[in-house]
Amino acid sequence: MTTTAKSNATAPSNPTAPPNTISDTTGSSAGALLAAGHAPLRVALRAIAVIAQRDLLRQVKRPGVLASQLVQILFFVLVYAVGFDGMIGAVDGAPFSAYVFPGIIAIQVVSIGVASGQTYAWDREYGVLRELLVAPVPRVCLPLGKVVAGAGMVTVQSAVMLAFAPLMGVTLTPARFAAAVGCYGLAAVVFSVIGLCLATVIKRVQTLQATVQMAMFPMLFLSGSVFSPQDAPAWLTAAMYLNPMTYAVDLARQTLLGGAGLLPWWADLGALGLILAAVLALLRIRSGR
Repeated sequence: MTTTAKSNATAPSNPTAPPNTISDTTGSSAGALLAAGHAPLRVALRAIAVIAQRDLLRQVKRPGVLASQLVQILFFVLVYAVGFDGMIGAVDGAPFSAYVFPGIIAIQVVSIGVASGQTYAWDREYGVLRELLVAPVPRVCLPLGKVVAGAGMVTVQSAVMLAFAPLMGVTLTPARFAAAVGCYGLAAVVFSVIGLCLATVIKRVQTLQATVQMAMFPMLFLSGSVFSPQDAPAWLTAAMYLNPMTYAVDLARQTLLGGAGLLPWWADLGALGLILAAVLALLRIRSGR
């Protein structure tokens, strides 16, 4: 087993290899830059870019996953935004379909972000992670590359979903569109890092999948994504403050619909920033040097 691992680590790069086996390319590129005297930061950024490109290529080559995500979006739109619109009516002066639309996009962003940590677990399971760690770059570059890929993909998806906002009764201006994309991009980064932190703590892939599934439902439904937090009981509102997704939903809803939210927009932004700093510090510790 040891001999096989060493031979894999020192084998020359294969230009016809699939995206899962580009660790040698990453290592040789980083080593060449270090030998040429380039700054370590540039080497790290190059490694992050290569790993992000690898994960993006893997996602593009799996159209079935993208199709299933689209079906999930349509389900939430049809059930919550359309099905309950006539029954519930207006919420805080906005049609119910418009009120839940920011939360529906947030559900998609958070679900994909947290689940992105499973790719890290699969890479570790099949030995790809071991090969990538041979590259002479900081180990934290690997999870950061996955964050860039996962957050970038889901941010693009949220931008596409925002284009349908007028159909849901949401008045969309260029400024609101840009601000909303920024909100969802920040949420995508935060929850991608949370997913990767879970993957570094939980070693078994099956256990990680079960943990993510168990955590997703309370996170989604205790965020105010499909109901008004102001109308919830006091004990439920207190639980919602402990949910990181609550701040992402509240910030996006204020950005798209205006008006007051559960917290001021700057408090939501500050909470997401503090959460991101905390999980990045944990990811740095868990990923090694």
